[in-house]
Amino acid sequence: MEDITFIQQLLDELSTFNNGNTLRYSVFSIEHLLKNIAISFAISLDEKESDIEFTSSIPANLGKFTGDKIKLEEVVLNLLRNAAEAIEQKGTILLTAAHKKDILTIQVKDSGCGIPEEHMESIFEPFKTYKKEGTGLGLSLSKRIIEAHGGSISVSSKNGQGAVFTITLPQ
Repeated sequence: MEDITFIQQLLDELSTFNNGNTLRYSVFSIEHLLKNIAISFAISLDEKESDIEFTSSIPANLGKFTGDKIKLEEVVLNLLRNAAEAIEQKGTILLTAAHKKDILTIQVKDSGCGIPEEHMESIFEPFKTYKKEGTGLGLSLSKRIIEAHGGSISVSSKNGQGAVFTITLPQ
């Protein structure tokens, strides 16, 4: 059953990956979207009785955004879940957003295990995974979605010192 569940998950992710650059545009409040994601993620940590301290800093002046709301939510949740998985027991995760000169910046910072330097160049490649249960599609799909919005995603990290994923999107 575990193998079947894994195959089903992989097929779902492949289907999503295949449609990663197909966007369904709408105009929405990016502030409300990010605040809802933060609340949902915080609740999920509470349900797991996690020792992870999650905080967010989402200003009220982010304005309206035109993009695929569901896919952007998927990207941010993926980054938050990855951050939680990188923290073995106790640690912190910070979600921030800022708007400057028609550029929206979203960051997810964690105090987890970090990413070894030799893995940094390949973490956004499809099917590259360094997780025991990973498929290697989460970050590559996230990159496709962000690039389809005309933005970029980057990471900075040192092994053992956490990671910071930064999304920049034109607004």
